[in-house]
Amino acid sequence: MSTNTQKMEVLLISKYCHIVIKIIGVHKNLSVNKTLFFAYLLNKSNFNYENIYRSNTSVDILLKCISQITGNYHDYCKSIEYITKAIHLLITNGQLIINGNELIYNNEQQAILSYGNIFIENAINKCRDISDRQFMKEVISNV
Repeated sequence: MSTNTQKMEVLLISKYCHIVIKIIGVHKNLSVNKTLFFAYLLNKSNFNYENIYRSNTSVDILLKCISQITGNYHDYCKSIEYITKAIHLLITNGQLIINGNELIYNNEQQAILSYGNIFIENAINKCRDISDRQFMKEVISNV
């Protein structure tokens, strides 16, 4: 592996560590599958100049959120490797705990209030109402 490739991998994993810890810190717990998706979406949204949807959107908020990565299936699949490595590092360092398929925030002294995207926060809150299986069906059918 070349030096540039290693540097890129370190940067991506570091970025995803920050994103994952913010997601789990705000929501306190979330399944691994949902964390993978929302971490990718938050990383992707950092490169957009303006969001497609705003936080006042309430109808089908989860489907609108999922639709933001339509056509990016290959990028999403490539990113899963780095997000998984970031989650592994956070678990190894004790910042997250894994219980079955659920990631749990392990640092209650350091409260994380927000990560700056209210639309995605609302979508995460909405996705708690559906199972991981149904969530992944929606992701796969829309991506």
